[in-house]
Amino acid sequence: MGEALNALPLTGVAAAIARCMGIEAPESSGEPIAPICDVCDSAFAGRKAERALLYNPDAIGMWLYQKYTADFAPVLLRTQLALPLRTALPSITPVCFAAMYTGASPEVHGVDRKFDVKPVVRTDSLFDALIRAGKRAAIVAVEGCSMSRLYLERAMDYYFLPYDGEVNEKALELIEQNEHDLIAVYNQEYDDVMHHTWPESPEALRAMRNHIAAFARLHDAAEKSWAGYDRLLGFMTDHGIHTGESGRGTHGEAIPEDMN
Repeated sequence: MGEALNALPLTGVAAAIARCMGIEAPESSGEPIAPICDVCDSAFAGRKAERALLYNPDAIGMWLYQKYTADFAPVLLRTQLALPLRTALPSITPVCFAAMYTGASPEVHGVDRKFDVKPVVRTDSLFDALIRAGKRAAIVAVEGCSMSRLYLERAMDYYFLPYDGEVNEKALELIEQNEHDLIAVYNQEYDDVMHHTWPESPEALRAMRNHIAAFARLHDAAEKSWAGYDRLLGFMTDHGIHTGESGRGTHGEAIPEDMN
């Protein structure tokens, strides 16, 4: 599976997206991931992305992609670049999504553990950078999840629904309305199921495939509704997973299965 340190840092994602959209990066973000910037420069012929759809399925580790590559064909057919990323520590959802969208380490963004009540991130984020640039952003997520809490109290739109199905239907509606410059969509079925079973249980793999299908559906809707815009679409997960001593799926450790 390779060492976790061989992958690019998740903290470079926010700055890369900002550059591709022609806005300033979040204040504490890491260096933009060069291959993302390069592929956008090539695809847009020097222009900038006018629309972005960032799909965030929880816990789809790199080793799943390596082992079940054929299942990811719908994603590969709709994207131009696949990169190994190294997430933040501890490799748990609130810490990792805070790192993804602020571009900052846990020492800076302040989310460094699992909280009973998820905090609001005060560190400058990609969403704040979009707002400063006069762009309209939305988060569509499962109610009560980390992405429904971390970036509250901003001048942007929030849609929190009961579960993935409702989330994706709302995202499709927003894409068709074409009123947002960036839409971030969070799904959690795989993470939920693998915690109750194990990462490669039939139920967990079905959930993984549901996320793949959801991305394909969202992508195709964006291609139709945003056909007149230069657009950036990403399948961006937060951390990986492994089978714990209990026999169930877990994550949070500094091991390649969780970090990559």
